[in-house]
Amino acid sequence: MSQLLSYLSIGLAVGAVYAFVALGYSMVYGVVRLINFAHGEVFMVGAFAGYFVLRDAGLDRLPLPQPWPAVAAYVAALLVGGLAAGLLAVVAERVCYRPLRRAPRITVLLTAVGLSMLLQNGARQAFGPSPREWPSPRVFVDAEAVPAPADAQYYVVRTFVSDRGERSDHEEVLVAAGATLPPAARAAAGGATVYRKAGLSADEVKLGVVGMLVLATGLLWFLVRRTRLGKAMRATSEDADAARLMGVNVDVVVSATFFLGAVLAGVGGVAYCAAYGNVDPLTGFLPGLKAFIAAVLGGIGSIPGAVVGGLLLGLLETLFAAYVSTQWRDALAFVVLVVILVVRPSGLLGTARREKV
Repeated sequence: MSQLLSYLSIGLAVGAVYAFVALGYSMVYGVVRLINFAHGEVFMVGAFAGYFVLRDAGLDRLPLPQPWPAVAAYVAALLVGGLAAGLLAVVAERVCYRPLRRAPRITVLLTAVGLSMLLQNGARQAFGPSPREWPSPRVFVDAEAVPAPADAQYYVVRTFVSDRGERSDHEEVLVAAGATLPPAARAAAGGATVYRKAGLSADEVKLGVVGMLVLATGLLWFLVRRTRLGKAMRATSEDADAARLMGVNVDVVVSATFFLGAVLAGVGGVAYCAAYGNVDPLTGFLPGLKAFIAAVLGGIGSIPGAVVGGLLLGLLETLFAAYVSTQWRDALAFVVLVVILVVRPSGLLGTARREKV
């Protein structure tokens, strides 16, 4: 029973990431009837933005009691990842999609696929093709404060000066977890920078991802149902031309929709990489496809449907991998797509809509 509960918690965390991305698919499709296949790459760009914040911003050096520096680093990574993804989506909508708003749907669909390939290969050129280890916030201590035996693996940053006077920093393992730091090594490290990594545990990551999904879903529902922007989104979804005649700035509404959906994808990208431990230019490809399947499963265009579809797909994948086969885990999502399109094309919570052809 405990093993089943563990699998269910893993499935909920995975499904929550899918739901974050599926919300963006559903929002954009619900307003402009566009399936943005570059949404997975928006997810990837948000993840890279969070990576650089954790690696280079230095927020873990803030003079605050633990664990607040690590919390501040993760919060900043989530915010910057979401903002970077949102800005990218707004630029993509303005440059790539807005000129084609009245073009045939196949034209816009091919543009989205082309944008996806462009972002993937651009990331490969900018960041390199190899996966990068996801950085953990650091807890800095004095060498004298390292316990004996050590309660974690500690690292020391040593500064070297080359023959030409160039300074460079190198990180080395000072002492492994459970080992004792010799007095001579402790004295030698006294003036250097010593730290241990403050990564989140698996349970903390899972709880955090599910909690963020609950919060984001509530805020999104309130925005769509209780604000003027939400009313404008619903009006644009029903009839963009009629909404424009009633004074709605359709271009602003569409840009806001892309931005909000991409912010959620960027946050999901940071959470996904924090859970899996690395990031690379293809990070968003498979999660993006699965999130699209989750959106179709729940009912694309429906916010509750995106959440339900994401969570359900995550649970199905995890239980299938645990009790049937890990090799066919990724294929399961595509089987689900075929079944839902045959049995209920509108999705579990979607409604069939009549459209003029």
